Amino acid sequence: MAGTRPIDRLFEQFLGYEAAIREDGTPTYALPLDILETEDAYELHATVAGVPQEGVEVTFESGMLSIAVKAAPVEVQGTFIRQERPWGNWSRKLELPKEIDPAKIAAQFENGVLRVRVPKAAKVEPVRIAIGGPGKASALPKGRG
Repeated sequence: MAGTRPIDRLFEQFLGYEAAIREDGTPTYALPLDILETEDAYELHATVAGVPQEGVEVTFESGMLSIAVKAAPVEVQGTFIRQERPWGNWSRKLELPKEIDPAKIAAQFENGVLRVRVPKAAKVEPVRIAIGGPGKASALPKGRG
């Protein structure tokens, strides 16, 4: 069953973590994320240890938040007997709820953790509309009503 709450839709976009190999041999992974909902925002956290801030890019366009991480292979003297620290590209694209304030999206990168804060838009409160009576014809444009 598809989620109806915006946060449910975010979770439904969680992709698997299988790696794909690009033509140039660079592995590409789905970036694992934690997504939290607070009273006034959504928060996304991703661990990108060992990647410099310049290797992380966050963009928002047409309702999609994109995170791209590029980690170069570790250069060593010698031959690996075992190499478990991943390198390559990680990426995620998430369709965000419409009830957000895109101008206030902010990202911080500290100690190998990327935090993206997506503020919710202010709630629109219902407004009572006054109804004009006889003698109040100016309330509607001519030709209507």
